[in-house]
Amino acid sequence: ALVGELSLRDKQFAQWWGEHQVAARTIGTKTLDHPVVGELVLDWDTLTANTDPDQHLTVWTAPPGSPTHDRLRILASWAANHHLPASQNLT
Repeated sequence: ALVGELSLRDKQFAQWWGEHQVAARTIGTKTLDHPVVGELVLDWDTLTANTDPDQHLTVWTAPPGSPTHDRLRILASWAANHHLPASQNLT
């Protein structure tokens, strides 16, 4: 119903929807237990390109001021002080 309503009200949306250029998006929350800082609760958003479904962009976030945000800052500081190399595996 929403797609029909938007298609009637917005010609550009109707064109994009008809051409299948609207990206798929999924969201969620993941809890990780990190050995140094403990529990990390991260929100994630994944966008998938409709023109190439094998292409995904995932963004992990933590609200500013949250315990997870503070713990990520500790990890970033710790990694900077230890001159750790960038991860070779980004899965």
